[in-house]
Amino acid sequence: MPRKPEIEYISLSTCRKGEGRNAPVHLKKSFEFLQKLANNALKAGPFSIVTDKQFPHVAPSGDVHDFLSYAPYWWPENTGDKNTKYVRKDGKRNPGLLKNKTRVKKPTKHYKDIQIVKDQQQLELFAENFMYLCLGYFFFEMESYAVYAVELLQIFFLNETTRMNPNLNYAQLVRGSQNCTKMGRGEGVVSGRALCRIANMLSYLDNFYLYRPIDQHIKAWFNQYFQWLIGSPVAKQAARAKNNIHTWYIAHVVSTVRFLDPSSAELTRHIVDFFEKTLPEQIDMATGDQPLESKRAQPLHYLAFNMYAILYIAELAKSIELDMYLTKKEILHTAALYMIKVSKAKQKIDITEAARCVEIIWKRVCGDDCCKEFIDLCHNCEFAERISGPKNAVCKCWL
Repeated sequence: MPRKPEIEYISLSTCRKGEGRNAPVHLKKSFEFLQKLANNALKAGPFSIVTDKQFPHVAPSGDVHDFLSYAPYWWPENTGDKNTKYVRKDGKRNPGLLKNKTRVKKPTKHYKDIQIVKDQQQLELFAENFMYLCLGYFFFEMESYAVYAVELLQIFFLNETTRMNPNLNYAQLVRGSQNCTKMGRGEGVVSGRALCRIANMLSYLDNFYLYRPIDQHIKAWFNQYFQWLIGSPVAKQAARAKNNIHTWYIAHVVSTVRFLDPSSAELTRHIVDFFEKTLPEQIDMATGDQPLESKRAQPLHYLAFNMYAILYIAELAKSIELDMYLTKKEILHTAALYMIKVSKAKQKIDITEAARCVEIIWKRVCGDDCCKEFIDLCHNCEFAERISGPKNAVCKCWL
């Protein structure tokens, strides 16, 4: 089954309005897929984190509008005790988060009830369908896509009954007796990363007549969210992190600032600080390894996961004429080659997880065929189906 692609920053500067109606031959199929996805999005939703929310699976605040998700690698130490301590098992997702793929012979409520929390699913479904509607409106100039995109926005962010509060205070919450604060963790920015996709897409609606009346209300929501990002104790955990959590945190920050004030010096500062200070600490310049990711139970997955966030920031930077690909060409190239090396060193791992990020680096910084063999292999290996289908094909429309 095809895997949903990781989020990417899509720049208006690389796209041509109306191109879908008269696409070049080599992109015709991709645009056909995009229109199909946009048409499907017209029938999807509406989406809200309030949908089907059931006590006790509500944020500890008691507010159904507060986003909630449970930490995926934390398991109850004693399944017979509702006050048990939870323990971390890296790389082993709590079976309750795997829908019907539970590995527990006799699932208890500690496992089953995790499936009840749908906030992240609702956010991601909204962001995905919102993206297809916005891209459909831009590339095919069909108002019906924008009309429904605005309706979904109002439901998710503005309607008093269905809106999400502008925080991730209870994202990746660790349940159990050891969590005395009952708050989420900095890792929660990963659960909420679809907000980056939404902030990215909002500019595609800038001149649409139905969006203009709510523009300031949406900006107010994201301004409150930005204040949460820079001021809340939970977000500060992510800001202090050194690994992919920090990278995705920066993706949240720059996405939000880019939407609120694209010409701000603050936006430039965040981007430059990340690439000049953080990136060299994350990636070994000699080997291309990302030690904080490769030490994890699933090295290739986390090497790619952090790189997707890095590339999101790089693409956003490029949209404001900051070419970090030029200044960081060598380190990104070396990192891509390291991921290829890791994919060859281990048997029976899904190498397609790194396919798209390696492809982006190859297209942006490489002047040879150094990565072509790996990308071809991904499309012909036993896991090739996971990067097939319309959702994986439409990326050619922008890069």
